[in-house]
Amino acid sequence: MPTRPKVFCLIGSVLLVFMAAFHGSGYGFIRGAIRDSDAASFLKEIVPVLFVHPSYHLLGLAGFGLLGLFLKEGNGKVWFLVAGLVLGDAGLGFAVGGPIPGGLLSLAAACFLIAGWMARRSRA
Repeated sequence: MPTRPKVFCLIGSVLLVFMAAFHGSGYGFIRGAIRDSDAASFLKEIVPVLFVHPSYHLLGLAGFGLLGLFLKEGNGKVWFLVAGLVLGDAGLGFAVGGPIPGGLLSLAAACFLIAGWMARRSRA
């Protein structure tokens, strides 16, 4: 496989890891804010856990995208799938977080789309 699809896959994965690290860095703030609030006790337990979930989700998608680097065949399909999942996350990013997280996730999705397209084209 040519190196250009690999580069786009790596760029997309690095963007996802960056987003996961940035999102996860707010865990301490969220945990402290919900602990000091007058929210119900079950919310004080569940909100920090729910806040961390997107970080793990993005790390999993990055790892799944990197898996495509080690496949001899079908890596384009993996990258198209990852692109679709990240594009769904980008929609949520625009709705909940605004243009910066939505734009970065859209850029990561575009990188995986390009990698998948190049991988498929190199086999044709």
